[in-house]
Amino acid sequence: MQPFPVPKNEKARVQLLHELELLDTDADPIFDRITLLVKDLLRADAALITLLDEERQWFKAKVGFNESETPRKVSFCTHVIAAGETMVIEDATQDKRFCDNPYVLQKEGVRAYAGAPITLYDDFHLGTLCVICNQPRKFSAAELRYLETFADWIAATIADRFEIDNYRAERDVLAQGPVCAVVWRIEPDVHLSYVAENAERVIGYDRDFLLRADVNYEAIVHPAEREELLVRMQRLIDGEEDALEMDYRVVRELEGRKVIRWVHHFARADKDKDGKVLRVRGYLLDDSKGKQLELALKEANQNFDIALNAGEYFTWSWMLQSDELDISHRWQVYLGYVSAEQETLDWRELVHPEDLQQLQARVQDHVRGSADRFEIRFRIRHHDGHYVWVHSVGKIVEFDEQQRPLRMTGIHHDISEQVANETFLQQQAEILELVSHVQHEFMLAKDFSDVCDYALPKLMKMTHTNVGFVGELPPASRQRNLVLAHGLRIATDAKDTDAFGKLIRQGLEVEVGGDVVKKVLLRGEPEFCHEPISELELQFKPVTLPPLKNGLILPLYFKREVVGLMILANTDQGFERRLLNLLRPMLDTLGTLMHMRRMDEERLAAITELRRLATTDELTGVANRRVFWEAMEQRFDEFMRYNAPMTVAIIDLDHFKKVNDTYGHAAGDEVLREFCCRSKEQLRDIDLLGRLGGEEFAVLLPYTNEADAILAVERIRESIAASAFQYDDKQLKVTMSAGVTELRSSDHKIDDWMARADEALYRAKEKGRNQTVTG
Repeated sequence: MQPFPVPKNEKARVQLLHELELLDTDADPIFDRITLLVKDLLRADAALITLLDEERQWFKAKVGFNESETPRKVSFCTHVIAAGETMVIEDATQDKRFCDNPYVLQKEGVRAYAGAPITLYDDFHLGTLCVICNQPRKFSAAELRYLETFADWIAATIADRFEIDNYRAERDVLAQGPVCAVVWRIEPDVHLSYVAENAERVIGYDRDFLLRADVNYEAIVHPAEREELLVRMQRLIDGEEDALEMDYRVVRELEGRKVIRWVHHFARADKDKDGKVLRVRGYLLDDSKGKQLELALKEANQNFDIALNAGEYFTWSWMLQSDELDISHRWQVYLGYVSAEQETLDWRELVHPEDLQQLQARVQDHVRGSADRFEIRFRIRHHDGHYVWVHSVGKIVEFDEQQRPLRMTGIHHDISEQVANETFLQQQAEILELVSHVQHEFMLAKDFSDVCDYALPKLMKMTHTNVGFVGELPPASRQRNLVLAHGLRIATDAKDTDAFGKLIRQGLEVEVGGDVVKKVLLRGEPEFCHEPISELELQFKPVTLPPLKNGLILPLYFKREVVGLMILANTDQGFERRLLNLLRPMLDTLGTLMHMRRMDEERLAAITELRRLATTDELTGVANRRVFWEAMEQRFDEFMRYNAPMTVAIIDLDHFKKVNDTYGHAAGDEVLREFCCRSKEQLRDIDLLGRLGGEEFAVLLPYTNEADAILAVERIRESIAASAFQYDDKQLKVTMSAGVTELRSSDHKIDDWMARADEALYRAKEKGRNQTVTG
């Protein structure tokens, strides 16, 4: 016996096999039924589902074979997984690879073998679906197609179960998150109709309690915020607002004391095509820690002592009458402005344009006495060009004799890092809320373009970018240069964005290229581009993007596989490294949803193919006997109820056995297929052509009397007889005989109807064939 071959990816293949946890597991009824069905279909002595690890061949399912496993070195199937394609052995005793195999040498041993690989993820051949015969034999093309189809089914079932188990585990993890999803119905009254299972952990109330008919949600809200919540909810229901977002307190009595939680509430209305509100969907976030921090910070600011730790702050003094502003030297140095520039420097010109009006208003509030001090957070431009966030506090400390303010003194404190952290925390909460919404929307609609239409603008706003793109790699993509677009937005060009949206819904494929894209799609590495991006770095065809002055190109993963990419570009604020950590939950979610969508499409395709195989004749593609008989039963019932005319014809190809005997079964198969093609050309859409078996066919003609049916069948007969059938270089003359009969009220069952048609066919043959006879 020769050494057994090993696939190139053997290590990864075996690792995947162990990860799937299929070896040494209990019997599976589905796989057992498949092996029994394959054994019967292929007329074999045994059928097996095999899985091959490093040293052995283990049988997940078997029929007609006693052993539960065999050494891999004596396995036929190891050759199948090494080649990755179906293998057929018509006589193992004549094959030098297997002639000395112990399972071949034994009495009534293996003689004929056919095995198809069970392949996952295109390149991992885990085992086979195979059949064994104790006598040498050949396998037809149809039998091998059955074998390969069932092997693909087994692989799809294994992959689906594996992905479903992973999805359930991921869903369980998400259910432990800090966001609770809720849904309010509108009719007949406003009431919660759905509450996520983590409600008690997030807001302190059990979901069953909140769903009770006698409990209104607003009853748990603090009285101080309850009315505002009701008013804003009503505006949402009435269509006056697109969304609701507010903070309020939830109160619960616990062991005689009140327990309060701060909740951040976001909600929006689901509407029908006419704009009518159907329901309100909300997300509740336990914001107690953040709110406590906010309140504590506010209290600290109110009690801020100007003189406390003066050395850690930057002082300023403003003479109001002369409008002279004296800034500490340390503050000038800190912002990069040397003292020589002080004489010509107007500090108000350095304030961010968006903050200047509010700053002046706060000053006037204090000067007029409506505020006991001046306090504001604003941005001021550094000498290098970027902006620094400042917390400034001041107070009038000197008045003239008429009590007019003369001098205001205060301090500046650089809070840029604090603002960045606050922004980052806010963005984290927004990302978590967005992730939850995206997951929920995808589960409901399964429309990835709708998901991106909702998520992409929010991500662009969060990252201050003007260009956004989300694309998915096609399954089994190797060159990684073509992506299916799911979202493309240009904030400065609404017209182009709308045009792209229409193309995306039609299935827009974008060819991508360039050095940057290769790193992202081939290596799975995120790219921060702080300089303008050239066409050598990033190319899009046929889509034309505006010039990209900077960009963040990110891979979308499912597990360790890159399944797509996201592009966020053209920001005035730059891209920080921690932005990657902020976006990670959304990147992982989009990658997972892309994978789930792909698996769902593959599952639907497999179901469609199985349904086709179950209802059509494999050789000719016309209805099989079972489907044709079901149609006969339906028309029979319709006739008995409405007395509508129904006619059936039974057709037999004349001397068809001679075709097989003279030219072979391949020629016979071609004749049967061509007969069906010509026949369907002569029939209406409502007529049903079916194969009853061998060369015998039948046509069911609904709402057709016998005379009209004879005309239709005669068209078929004349079409068959008019020109010879072509097979290779041979001209095959073919004719047909037919028996036609109309359903009668005296027919008590379908068999009476069919018996007359069969008798008419018999008379047509007796009269010399190539004719149509009525019965």
